[in-house]
Amino acid sequence: MTVEMKRKLDLAMGVAALLVLGFLAAVDSGEIPLGVPGEWQWPRLGRQFEITSLLIAAAGVVAYGGYAAIGYRALGVPSRVGLREAGWVAGLAVSAVALQVVIPLGAPDGYGLTKWARVHCQRGATGYYTIAKTQAAADPWKFLADYPKWIESQDAYHIGTHPPGLIAMHCGLLALMERHVAAADLLNAAMPPSVGAGFRWVEVKESTTIARSDRAAIYLTSLITLLACAGTVAPLYVLARESLPPQSAWVGAAFWPLAPALNLFQPLADAAYPLLSATALATAAWSIRLRGRPGLAGWAWATPAIASGAVMAFGMMFTLAFLPVGLIVALVVLATRSVSWPRRFEVIAWIGVGFVAVVALDWLATTADPFVVWRWNLRHHERFYEECRRSYLPWLLVNPVELAIAAGLPTVVWCLIGATADRRGVPRAAWCALAVLAIVDLSGRNMSEVARLWMIFLPPLFTAAGVGLTRLGGGVQAVFVTVVLIGLQTVGLQCMVQLVYSL
Repeated sequence: MTVEMKRKLDLAMGVAALLVLGFLAAVDSGEIPLGVPGEWQWPRLGRQFEITSLLIAAAGVVAYGGYAAIGYRALGVPSRVGLREAGWVAGLAVSAVALQVVIPLGAPDGYGLTKWARVHCQRGATGYYTIAKTQAAADPWKFLADYPKWIESQDAYHIGTHPPGLIAMHCGLLALMERHVAAADLLNAAMPPSVGAGFRWVEVKESTTIARSDRAAIYLTSLITLLACAGTVAPLYVLARESLPPQSAWVGAAFWPLAPALNLFQPLADAAYPLLSATALATAAWSIRLRGRPGLAGWAWATPAIASGAVMAFGMMFTLAFLPVGLIVALVVLATRSVSWPRRFEVIAWIGVGFVAVVALDWLATTADPFVVWRWNLRHHERFYEECRRSYLPWLLVNPVELAIAAGLPTVVWCLIGATADRRGVPRAAWCALAVLAIVDLSGRNMSEVARLWMIFLPPLFTAAGVGLTRLGGGVQAVFVTVVLIGLQTVGLQCMVQLVYSL
């Protein structure tokens, strides 16, 4: 590494450190708004944290940083054995799960793993479990069949703006735990004490009793969210590898589990959706790449294209945020210059086949017209801004800042370096995602809470981080220090800001 390169690398790391420390100091001082005053701000925490718990969370971040650095070094050694890469990525996924369990231990009392129970039980935080238990569990299929009519009269918040996927999932897990008592008992026995404390808090506050089968189902819901959120490292790595070498792809995937939004918003389902968006993007990107290779059988490239459409259709059963994801996917395919235009449209057609097939199956299974449901979801979304007024210009400016904080400021530094120092080297998925986010921001469709709502768009943006770090010659030390800095932002932020419910 040249002296000039080392100076730039040190400068980048210094800027990242100053951003994190300056941001945490500003939030702690209470002098900066956490949103737009008078319209929406994230509430602050006034609770004290325990030093011991904070040290445990910090130790988890450091241990994870060690694995990320070792993996980065290992993938720098040329190898033609794909299983070697797969092994390191599998290890990264396991490490990510452990990390996202340890980080909440550093939160103030009542806001750590306790929220795994309380978020689902509080109607104001989600409401899907409550509806599943009180309205849908008796006859889930009838509830789903009547959903197009039922959704008409719902609110403009969580329930009215979403398809029935989460309610159906809660119904399925509740029924599963009621039928399999041994499995429910096992989950209750394996439940961390803090999660059990969350259930007891709900029982006392609401003067109710939560059945063991219900506890097991809710806990399992939180586990699924954790596994999906942490497991996003796998399709994120695959997406980046479509156009980047192993080390560059590893960087973005390794930074992913530390992102503040992912950790602070769990166990909300929003933290699980990036798994689906990253998978849809990765399969589409590889499909168009394979389509450009001569001599390949049709199934070799058509299968991932169909899978991409199917994944997005499945996601549309949970949230309409997959509409802009679909636009990103289409742009990724169309932006592949090495493939002729007819072949690009051919891939998009097969993506459409996968999408339509899953939507048709859902329609046949539930007899509920999904297009009617989606239309009412969009109407309720529009009604939200009639009931909760938002100022266009302030949110237009605040949204990108909040997204940067949600992703992790050190990660954003590397992404910006990649975008400016090696624009052509940044995967087209990152540019396409950035373009769609710009359109969404300018449209005024999301004014407030983008740290939660835009998590689904973060995976392709993370692919640019590896380009920036490797462009400046960053090695294992840069990876380790960056992990520690993102971890510092996340652990510090969760001690000062509350995102999912109030005590």
